Amino acid sequence: MENKKTAVLKAISFIMLCALMLGFVSCNPKIGDDSTATSKTESGVVSEADTSQDPNAKYKDTNGNYVITRETRDWEKRKVRVLVLGEVFATYQSDDFTEGSELYGDTLDEAVLLKNSRVEEKYNVELEVFKSDTINNDILTAFQTQSADYDFVMPSLGSFATMAPQGMFYDLASLDYFDLEAPWFDSNATNAYSIGGKVFFTTGDITILNKVCTASILFNKDMVKVNQLDNPYDLVKDHKWTFDKLVEMAKSVTVLNVLDDPLSKENQYGMLTASGDLLSFFGAAGQTICSKDGDDLPYLTITKQESVNVLQKLLNEFNTGNWFFFAEDFPQPIWDTSLNAFLEGELLFRPSAFSATTKIRQRSNMNFGILPMPLWNEEQEKYCSYASSSFAVAGVAIPIHCEDPEFSAYMIEAFSAESKNTITPAYYDVNLRRKDAMDTESQEMLDIIFGNIIYDVGEVYNFGSIKNELSTMMRTKDTAIVSKLDSIEELMQTKIDEVIESYEFQ
Repeated sequence: MENKKTAVLKAISFIMLCALMLGFVSCNPKIGDDSTATSKTESGVVSEADTSQDPNAKYKDTNGNYVITRETRDWEKRKVRVLVLGEVFATYQSDDFTEGSELYGDTLDEAVLLKNSRVEEKYNVELEVFKSDTINNDILTAFQTQSADYDFVMPSLGSFATMAPQGMFYDLASLDYFDLEAPWFDSNATNAYSIGGKVFFTTGDITILNKVCTASILFNKDMVKVNQLDNPYDLVKDHKWTFDKLVEMAKSVTVLNVLDDPLSKENQYGMLTASGDLLSFFGAAGQTICSKDGDDLPYLTITKQESVNVLQKLLNEFNTGNWFFFAEDFPQPIWDTSLNAFLEGELLFRPSAFSATTKIRQRSNMNFGILPMPLWNEEQEKYCSYASSSFAVAGVAIPIHCEDPEFSAYMIEAFSAESKNTITPAYYDVNLRRKDAMDTESQEMLDIIFGNIIYDVGEVYNFGSIKNELSTMMRTKDTAIVSKLDSIEELMQTKIDEVIESYEFQ
């Protein structure tokens, strides 16, 4: 007779299968017919697969599940110690390894339990999760005392950028049992954050936070209808959803009835924004603070004329008129009070992370839609979703003093692959597509948004505090971008050189 744990896992597997069937099957081509599978390795991976139809075929078993391509090992009850973001990070705490998610509920909890249990049973390990409110200090303390407290750590990407130059992590690209080309790692992030071919941190399916924090534009569908505006979904599909069009529509609905009380409910604004959104619009225009040269080394691009022109126009528009409102001007807690203004129909547009989308769906029956960040102009080839480490987007790295880096690498791969089978579809296909998206058009928009996430090495390292400088300019309606960049360009270059040098000696 099967034991209780096995029975529970089978029940959860069946529930998850039913819950994810529509979304998960649609994005997984058939594996196992004559054109795709010939034999299996010890890990169950299809070998010598025909990848012409499915480029990820070699990372799947004959049932279409993602699996690591390494030999399946029995780790004899060895503990896997993982350090993740704690409750103090609120909306952006880790829900990737522990149950009890307040925001995403039972579907994600069941996926987490299933993922953890599968890895524990398949590789005979015991997961030990440390959910820390002081995660950066914990990592630093372990480094300074040379203690092997954690097998891998998952703070925010911005934290990694501060720690990696200090020699605190292994170069993932140098380790066996680590395939950075695997589909459960975000290649855009890996390629952006590597320096000189070294990869000290990356992100991917091991967390949902890289998806939770992706930028989009929410819009009030009723306000669009009442004001007889162009259908935003059609604008996106026709490649006419541009920054100019957003501003035009936002200005057309702005009505200020009470000038001495900007927050009055009798006022109506075209958009609610925040000072940090300047970079989201900048990135949506296909611009980055830094690019990479042929040696995989970062160099400044924000000072190039095209980037300067984009920033100048953005700052000019946000300095003109009263068609938008800053979240920072609302009473504390600003993210709740400003979100309420959107829920109450006072705003047409709201640049948002997807955590806000989930909160809106849970709190109200508001008739809203989801759009990608706008193109800069109709000549821009693709919609871009700029990833910002200002939110707590979690990454993953291996501490330099861990007990066994190869074991750590193996387990990151194992949990990442199983996460792609479980928590990714639970969040994306169920929570986002079927719960948060209010219509089929928004579901189409999600595919566009997540189809081109742009990571920026200059943004994550914040060379010369460039993010802070731009945020301050946005907030104070300062438009002197040329003189600002001139004043900090030397500092930015110095910081870039320092990071490159630190990587060269690791």
